[in-house]
Amino acid sequence: MLQLDNLIPALLVTPAVPTPYQQLRFGTFSIAPIPGAVVPLLPHSSPNYAGTGFRGQTLDGEIPTIDFAYPGSTLKSFDLQSFYFGCTQNSQASAVAAIGCTVQVTGTKAGSGATVGPELINFAPTGAVAGTGASLQSAMAWASFSHFTALSSLTLQVMLSAVPVEAQVATALYIDDLVHTNYE
Repeated sequence: MLQLDNLIPALLVTPAVPTPYQQLRFGTFSIAPIPGAVVPLLPHSSPNYAGTGFRGQTLDGEIPTIDFAYPGSTLKSFDLQSFYFGCTQNSQASAVAAIGCTVQVTGTKAGSGATVGPELINFAPTGAVAGTGASLQSAMAWASFSHFTALSSLTLQVMLSAVPVEAQVATALYIDDLVHTNYE
C-alpha cells in the first residue's frame, strides 16, 4: 500500500515521490503536505499523501501517470485495488480549499496496450461551506476497483464540469493509501 508516511517533505519544499517507490514511478506526484502547513484536505493516513498540480505547479497538458517505466524495473504488470483521493483549489502559495472534482481513471494493459476504463470517480468535500461547494478542511474519498488488472500504466485526469483540466494552476489532485499488487 502506498502511504508515503515514511517519507519526510522538506520545509517549504514538496519533493517528488522517489522513483521507484514500491516499484512504481509516480510521475508528476510530489509528497505533501509541508510539515506544519494548514491543509484543506486531510491525509487518510497521516502525515503524508501524494499530490500533483499544487503550490504553483502546472500540469501543462501532462496527465498524472503511475507506471513502472524506469531503468532497472523488473515489473511485468500491476493491479490497482483502491485509493483515497481529493482535490483542492490553490493559490501560488498554498492549497486554499477542498473542492469537488471528478477524476477519470484509465489504465493501459501490459503487453497488449489495450485501454482499461475509463472510470469516473467523484470527490465531494465534507463540511462544505454553504453555497460554495468548497470546504476549509475535508476528509478524502475512497475509490475501489476490480477491473484495473495487469496494467503497465494508470492515468488520473482531473475533470471539472466533465471537461478535462489541461493546465491546472488552480486545481490539485491528492492520493493516499493506494493499494496495488505488483507482478514480476
